[in-house]
Amino acid sequence: MIGQSHHYGVTVSDMDEALGFYRDTLGMEELDQLSFASEEFSKFVGVENVDVDLVFLDADGCAVELLEYNHPSGDNANDGVSNNDIGAAHFCLEVDDLDAIYDDLRSDGVEFINPPQTLENGAEVAYMYDPDGNVVELLSE
Repeated sequence: MIGQSHHYGVTVSDMDEALGFYRDTLGMEELDQLSFASEEFSKFVGVENVDVDLVFLDADGCAVELLEYNHPSGDNANDGVSNNDIGAAHFCLEVDDLDAIYDDLRSDGVEFINPPQTLENGAEVAYMYDPDGNVVELLSE
């Protein structure tokens, strides 16, 4: 049986820039930093000769794992991807006041796909991009 969500992993091109976004701008708490350069980890992720840095952040009970592959570097899978493409991904963060957070993040230079939208069930949502073009949804219910 599947249990609760443990973490969401996202590959980033620059850990400092990603931490600036997820930790400093969004306010997630840094939980742990790890580095791996081993055959065992390479087998685990299915990429040869891996040298990777990982940072785990707390998103109010679900961890966000940032991975920066120092070697080998990869392509940006977000280039040319649309939300309706098979395999396109996003993760959702619940917020209290979407309109206020939207205004704050836009003033910090965060790029949004759309301004806050109200759904038929009354929930408000907005999609934004992290520095690498990964999609993050903000939800206020």
